[in-house]
Amino acid sequence: MKCVTCGNEILPERVELGFTYCPKKECVRENAEGFTVMEIGQTKTNAEYVVLEGAAGERALADMREGKYRRDPVVVKRESAATRFEVPRVRFAKPKVPKPQPNRVKFVHALQAQGHGVDEIVRRGAYMNLTRREVVRYMSARGR
Repeated sequence: MKCVTCGNEILPERVELGFTYCPKKECVRENAEGFTVMEIGQTKTNAEYVVLEGAAGERALADMREGKYRRDPVVVKRESAATRFEVPRVRFAKPKVPKPQPNRVKFVHALQAQGHGVDEIVRRGAYMNLTRREVVRYMSARGR
């Protein structure tokens, strides 16, 4: 069988699947038809997608009529490949890093100057809810 657009030979597998055009970009753009897809929202799991054509589509519509799906399905129409979408450029603000409280830093530096290790500082700073990560960060930022 020959392609309806360019006249090239089509693979027999494509003909069996019902295609009348070859897989070249130009032929696909000209001949491909969009299809309607239904999104079925599921509870506590990912959505299920069903193409509303053929036996599977008929079965999905029958299941909807019988009330098999708990949530209302949403029909999603596929846009053609040639459709262009304008995506606005957005500048995201840099995340604000909270500055450490000076009393916590002074506490860690004072105990460090006395020769205490990280674990001892964490134990002594338990009433301040000092974490090990905080102590290490304050100790390493000593000269900054």
